[in-house]
Amino acid sequence: MLNNPRTLADPSYPLMVNNSWGSGMAMNETLARRMIVDSAQLGLEMFHLDAGWFRDVGDWQADPAKFPHGIASVADFAHRHGLRFGLWIDWTQAGTSNRPGALNVHDPAIRDWLIADPPAGWKHSEPFKGITIDLAVPAAKAWAENELERIVSDYHLDMLEHDGYLVAQGSSRADHLAAPPQASSERVYEDSGYLWVDSSNSTDVSYHATRAYYELYERLRARHPQLLLEVCNDGGRMVDFGSAAHADYFSITDTYDPLSNRRAFYDASHVLPPAMLESYVAEWPAPRIENFRYLLRSGMLGWFSLMLDNSHWSARQRAEARVQFALYKSALRPLIRDADLYHVTRRPDGAHWDGIEYHSARLGRGVLYAFRGSAPDQPTHRFRLLGLTPGSRYALRFQDGAAANRVLSSEALMQQGVAVTLKWPFSSELVFFERISSRDTRPELTTPTPSM
Repeated sequence: MLNNPRTLADPSYPLMVNNSWGSGMAMNETLARRMIVDSAQLGLEMFHLDAGWFRDVGDWQADPAKFPHGIASVADFAHRHGLRFGLWIDWTQAGTSNRPGALNVHDPAIRDWLIADPPAGWKHSEPFKGITIDLAVPAAKAWAENELERIVSDYHLDMLEHDGYLVAQGSSRADHLAAPPQASSERVYEDSGYLWVDSSNSTDVSYHATRAYYELYERLRARHPQLLLEVCNDGGRMVDFGSAAHADYFSITDTYDPLSNRRAFYDASHVLPPAMLESYVAEWPAPRIENFRYLLRSGMLGWFSLMLDNSHWSARQRAEARVQFALYKSALRPLIRDADLYHVTRRPDGAHWDGIEYHSARLGRGVLYAFRGSAPDQPTHRFRLLGLTPGSRYALRFQDGAAANRVLSSEALMQQGVAVTLKWPFSSELVFFERISSRDTRPELTTPTPSM
């Protein structure tokens, strides 16, 4: 099943996170502590230390130049500020570190774990990508289990993110659990910083590595039932129902602008629980406060992760962020967790309006996320809501005051829709609606259909 029952029972799920990747590999202890303090002040709930903390690929110890007091001290600092602490790691990648305990591609004891021998003179081309080990090899699997236990326990983790390629695509090894490859079909090559193997046994290799990965995470979760698990897998490129069933949430795109976040959410939310769908909110031009809200809300459809250097935010932007984060926790998150989701427009294209509706028949309330695109001649759009209770009346509240609050019948909302007018392109509105009792005497309002 999807959604771990223990995680889903936590009323703070999905969390609001501050992710360090806005500063990239330049992250260090001083900056991490500053971000933790800032996260607490903004009302965020977890600090996520992304890549850049370790000594080298496959050498998952703190870089002493960047983190002289180690990772556990950063985690403890986050805990003292009321935050959970998460950590990025690409734990199936081997590199060239000679330090004890590191996965070294030239170590004879580790070399057979690799999917293929490294090319002559090989060095990893990016600071967090190496050569994948085959988890189906018993010794590699045992190492991974011990290393994951050490990292979670020693670094005081509340969340573990895995990235990169945990599941080997193929292998040139004839002595692994998978069927031996046919030399005539084998191709070993480098792409995007990784070493790849295409061969006749690729499906078999992937199957055995996948089963080992699932078992490792099942055991890890049994030992640490409170631990959150994030699936990144190179920007969501390998997320499937199996990995989703063994984790709590996952990255849905490696492109972080507002439109890309909404597109990825629109696509993934057709088949996967929205609370599991993580959007990273990165730097994006927001000259007006309306654009700033649009930026934040484009990442608040599911799991929210802030991933930018906000030291340049104005006092007004900081105040607005606190308001939006508090609104997410009090009003949006309960619906993201429990309500039904409806795609009330076509897939976002950036020019026209787009929207997502949440509605819970049990709670009798919902919300419409409305986003205006770049088109200068489309200040108004009418959204037809879905899934409302027939014969009921709903009180509507426009969060930013785009229109007067009103009461409309479910038939009017589903047939004629609710009109939203926004002055500025790249702006947004949240329209909350709640079913009211038959005894409520508030008048029902209707509005003329606007010219489109």
